[in-house]
Amino acid sequence: MAKILVERHDGKASLAPGLVIVVRVASFAFRFETVQRLRECIKYYEKKTHPTSRIPAKTLAADLGEDWRELRGWDVERWFERLPMYLLEEPKRQKVLKALSKALTLAETRKL
Repeated sequence: MAKILVERHDGKASLAPGLVIVVRVASFAFRFETVQRLRECIKYYEKKTHPTSRIPAKTLAADLGEDWRELRGWDVERWFERLPMYLLEEPKRQKVLKALSKALTLAETRKL
């Protein structure tokens, strides 16, 4: 677990440093820009089974506009759909959940 300074890739100068929380567990590195994103990930891994990843067409149209069918790939994909599936296997899920919870505790107490 670490908090690292991230440089901008667009070549522009920034007065505000970009800090990212990095958690390495089970041969995977999670990167979180905010503590809230870390909490969302913990909630996701607390569930043993997950509902379908299908999104109703009406929901997509409301979120992305009526031309949502023209969008492909990651434009419609949610963050948790890009995670490796092996992390959902029970032993690895437990390790991930433990590491993410520890990172949250450290981040909230400002020890990270």
